[in-house]
Amino acid sequence: MSVLIFLGLRALHVLLAAIWLGSTVFISYLLMPAIEQSGPSGGQVMMKMNARGLVPYFAILGGTTVLTGLYLYWRFTGGFGADVTSTRAGMAFGVGGVAGIIAAIIGGSVVGRSANKLMAIMGQAARLPDGPEKGALLAQAAALQQRLKSGGSAVVVLQTIALLLMAVGHYI
Repeated sequence: MSVLIFLGLRALHVLLAAIWLGSTVFISYLLMPAIEQSGPSGGQVMMKMNARGLVPYFAILGGTTVLTGLYLYWRFTGGFGADVTSTRAGMAFGVGGVAGIIAAIIGGSVVGRSANKLMAIMGQAARLPDGPEKGALLAQAAALQQRLKSGGSAVVVLQTIALLLMAVGHYI
């Protein structure tokens, strides 16, 4: 029974990681640039996506991927034993896991928070007439969009490192 749970969690971990990376790449490199180029209508799309739970989606996806990965690493290393963690495979999985954890942290603390702030600002700006107050809010929104781009790119790089190390960990 324990083997079935392990295999189920391993399959779940791989599936979640694939969905997490694919979703991050799609949002960062396809959807966000299109939304940004669409002007005000793009803001409406982003607000609708946020209302449908985009930030919690990524939080649950990243968090569950990290938790299942921690369990798998604990199981692989026999409780984080130094005799296994110091092997090449142990180090590859360990570094990959750290990259995944950092990706989740940046995803939540930089990308998620920036997205929430951006949505709040865009909601405020939509209710204001053109003028200096609205201009100041739009300037803040532009800075948050840049933060989203940078954070999203960092997350993609870290997720890719994690994926590559997990893929080759048993073979090095």
